[in-house]
Amino acid sequence: MAKRDSQVVDVRARAEATRARVPQDVMGILSGQEVTLRQMIRQTVGRHHVTIQYPEQRKPYSRRFRGVHVLTQRQDGSLKCTACYLCETVCPAECITIEAKEVSAPGIEKGPARYEIDLSRCIFCGLCVEACPEEALIMSREYDLTARSRGPESLRYGIKELTERPEIAAYGSGFRPHMQYPLVESYLPLTARPAAAAQPPAKRSKRR
Repeated sequence: MAKRDSQVVDVRARAEATRARVPQDVMGILSGQEVTLRQMIRQTVGRHHVTIQYPEQRKPYSRRFRGVHVLTQRQDGSLKCTACYLCETVCPAECITIEAKEVSAPGIEKGPARYEIDLSRCIFCGLCVEACPEEALIMSREYDLTARSRGPESLRYGIKELTERPEIAAYGSGFRPHMQYPLVESYLPLTARPAAAAQPPAKRSKRR
């Protein structure tokens, strides 16, 4: 059997004919307007609003959100960090710098003389929080991280910036490894915690 000749389609001629009828830049504008009008009708008819009036309105995020870090403190105001260097070691971005010092508190050998996180390099993976054995470092739900300058020091948060956090009251705490338990013997800065929250949850009795 003789092979049939395949049909040849001149794609270039078809494209040039379409371009001659409607200019390419006009087609791009019309396509964008189509998406805009479709979303407007969807939100008006279906009352499905996805736009919020930021910053007056803020979207609520999960308690596991990985935002800006927070150094927690004990009830006496001292840092819970014992300068064990686990968070600095596990950090894949190498953005944590710790310098240890001796402390006079009973049962504690050392603490951080310098604790610094370069948030311009941080990838917010949460590995530092998971590695901390004292839960001295947690993450908040603060997501609008801004800087007033482009210098390398603008997003380097030290002990002062990681503890004096008035934004926590508005955002709330975020990811930490043991979220089923409260922050025992510690507090979030400028956040009033009731006394009942400092007690561990009661164990449920097993059915026989």
